[in-house]
Amino acid sequence: MDTIISLTTPPDIGYVRVLTTAAEILARSHGLDKREEMRFQLAVEEFFTFLAQVVPEHGPIQTVFTGKTYQVCASIRFQGSDLCLGALDASFSATVDGDVEAARDLRLILTGRMADRFRITRENDNAFILHVEVDKVYPPITAASSTVAPRAPFRAGLELDPDRLMHAAALATARYPAWHCPASFQTPGKFADMVGAGQFSCVLALDAASNPAGLLCWTKSGDRGIAFSGPFVFVPPADTPQVARLLTDAFLATVARENVEIVFSERATPDTPDGYFETLGSLTRHSPSGQDEQPVLYRHLREDMGATVWADPALEGFLRGVYDRLAMCRDVLEAHPPASFERTHSLFSTMIDKDKSLAVLKPLLDGSDVAANLAGHVRVLSDKGFTNILLYMDLSHAWEASLAAPVLAAGFKPRLVLPFAGRSDVALFQYAQAD
Repeated sequence: MDTIISLTTPPDIGYVRVLTTAAEILARSHGLDKREEMRFQLAVEEFFTFLAQVVPEHGPIQTVFTGKTYQVCASIRFQGSDLCLGALDASFSATVDGDVEAARDLRLILTGRMADRFRITRENDNAFILHVEVDKVYPPITAASSTVAPRAPFRAGLELDPDRLMHAAALATARYPAWHCPASFQTPGKFADMVGAGQFSCVLALDAASNPAGLLCWTKSGDRGIAFSGPFVFVPPADTPQVARLLTDAFLATVARENVEIVFSERATPDTPDGYFETLGSLTRHSPSGQDEQPVLYRHLREDMGATVWADPALEGFLRGVYDRLAMCRDVLEAHPPASFERTHSLFSTMIDKDKSLAVLKPLLDGSDVAANLAGHVRVLSDKGFTNILLYMDLSHAWEASLAAPVLAAGFKPRLVLPFAGRSDVALFQYAQAD
């Protein structure tokens, strides 16, 4: 069960001690070690202090603390139409030289580095929520024993047992490239806790002696989509198709009872059985051994009743071509960038997965520097060895869809559309590396 603490305070730094005390108690009660506890306190303190200084006339700040078995989070709701948070960007740099605003930017840079991740949700033109997350530290994966070969007959069903989940995650990591596996497989204890907390669901295939024979897991994507990983199969080649079908059938039977429209996977394994899914397109997967195409699969669970999306003219032709090919009914509305932006600095979240050499960008705030900002992200990420750089754009937001032209100008190419993967459809771009 999640622990939730909600505090509403004036934008006054005198209340920061109240917030840091709540952060300390929450982190300690959920088993975070001293270092992560301190990181969470400092991130909450610095973000609240920053907001109290720049939005004092916009009313109270509400901070909701959420404690899960694997993570603590602070969601800070505030008002501020022209607020600039560009210093949180991974590519932002600042020099101080006595400049008060630059010093504030530098503090914001350091604060962004304290959290494991942050994101901003936009409630309306003036209301935002800044989410700050710090993860519990788990022991790294150890080599999984595979001396026992599971034998037929097999069965598959929903699984919650932590020990079985940790064993299966370790087996999957040992047998499949990192690209196919959720990052939490690298710390099986975290994966098991995430399943227990409802962040992941999974079906596990077992033999008659309850040895793990296969695994397929999934998580919600937006309100009406599900993203899955797998199937991961741990049996001899002769039994692989049978177990893969068992896992896929159990998965589809389970999610068919949920209020979702579609399931999809950007990292389905080669063991995915034929005839179950269609192809949305593919992503180019770069690795030290070269590059190949990773098909992106999907399946409708219900009849597509249509939706409305926004499109910048620079992307409209691509979107209409995709929807025609997939026979999906969409009203495509034109989203034009404003004549002038309220803020100079745009903001993008950056999620990295070193094992996949993968970086994922998502727009958080628009601004007049989108193309230059993205070019800076690409430069920083490429210098750090990330060869797979993706950008996700939710087409339900006109402001976000209107960023397509500068995204294209920064060297990103539209690859496919993920139906219902956000509030509506999500356009997926990939940075096109120079040959």
